[in-house]
Amino acid sequence: MEEIGIDIATLLTPLFVVLTSLIVTLMIKDIATGIAKGLQFKWYGGFKEGDKVIVDNQQGLVVKIGARQTVFGIHYDDGSYHWRLVSNDRIASLKLEKVIIDATPRVNGSQIQKNAEAIEKLKN
Repeated sequence: MEEIGIDIATLLTPLFVVLTSLIVTLMIKDIATGIAKGLQFKWYGGFKEGDKVIVDNQQGLVVKIGARQTVFGIHYDDGSYHWRLVSNDRIASLKLEKVIIDATPRVNGSQIQKNAEAIEKLKN
């Protein structure tokens, strides 16, 4: 009976080692792929932290480009601002555009007031 136990242990030990090695290898591969994609996006992607972007048709900002994930600050139509954390290996699947010239009109309260006063002077 002991002889059968030794044979089973002898057979299962290499199988356990192979399965453990396979799992560790796959985990390291995923981590290395994420880091490589992050470095590629940071160095060659044409984007840097602080750039204004459009992410999936929403205005946003590149907050942080990390080794494994990138953080985008997204402005929503209701006026809210959310951080979207995106794994670097998913960056390629995003619809991502860099805003070069921001033509969004800015409302400047003091300038509006000055313009209103100038119009009133012209009327008089």
